[in-house]
Amino acid sequence: MTEELKPATQGKVTTNGIDIYYEYFGKKDRPVMVIFNGVAMETKSWYKLIPVILPKMDVLLWDYRGQGQSTSDDAPYSVEESADCLIAIFDALQLEAKNIHLLGVSTGSIIVAETLRRFEKRVNRAVLSGLILEKAMTFKLDSEFGIHMLRENHVHLWAEALYTKILSDGFLMKIEQAVPAMRAALFERYKDRPHALARIIETQSNYLWNVEKYYSDFEKIQTSILLVAGTEDKLTPLFYQKRALQHFKNSRFKQYPDCAHIPFIENTAKVFGDCIRFFLKK
Repeated sequence: MTEELKPATQGKVTTNGIDIYYEYFGKKDRPVMVIFNGVAMETKSWYKLIPVILPKMDVLLWDYRGQGQSTSDDAPYSVEESADCLIAIFDALQLEAKNIHLLGVSTGSIIVAETLRRFEKRVNRAVLSGLILEKAMTFKLDSEFGIHMLRENHVHLWAEALYTKILSDGFLMKIEQAVPAMRAALFERYKDRPHALARIIETQSNYLWNVEKYYSDFEKIQTSILLVAGTEDKLTPLFYQKRALQHFKNSRFKQYPDCAHIPFIENTAKVFGDCIRFFLKK
């Protein structure tokens, strides 16, 4: 089914000279799940997973600046800019707020938080997964190390290290034979633009280093929020994610055992099923 999967609508919006690519699956006559990529993902990264969603909801995929078919220049990016670009997509597709549900993964969860902070009235509900929302020196140093590797054009080494952090040991054992191909695909995606990947990492690191100034805004958000976490997450351990919970009044926390940073990959039917029920609950 994934080979036949094609968006009903696709295109680009331009915001401040930046082209942002999107794909819409569905007829815009029912609720839509807007999926926010992780740092090194793109729209096609979700093609094997979204058939689980489409029987119940439409899906909107999009690439941040530096990803997929969006502008991938070597200039400063910002989380705030990404939120602006998403609103431009909503306008282009003429989506109604009551039908819009946000699902952020890793870097995407930070962009969801910023979208809620400034554009809460444009969405209905939100899921945030793998979220960190604080000034953390260990996270900053890890980000700087990744940026250094990418700036030195060691995309292959960065890709090798990534899979030790984002997937659980048990899942890696199951897919061991596929891991080299996954690393190779990531390398192909960024071998000619490592600067773009470095800029995305830099962007989230800068946002988190200054995120405390937004805490009072987050606490005013009334949107119903579900925070999703894998119990074996090494990249953003549970203590980070549980502390993020305190910044949102109308939120709850759900853990998935034996999953790491992206539980949607490791337990697709269960995690997406729970999110769909959360989004569609009356």
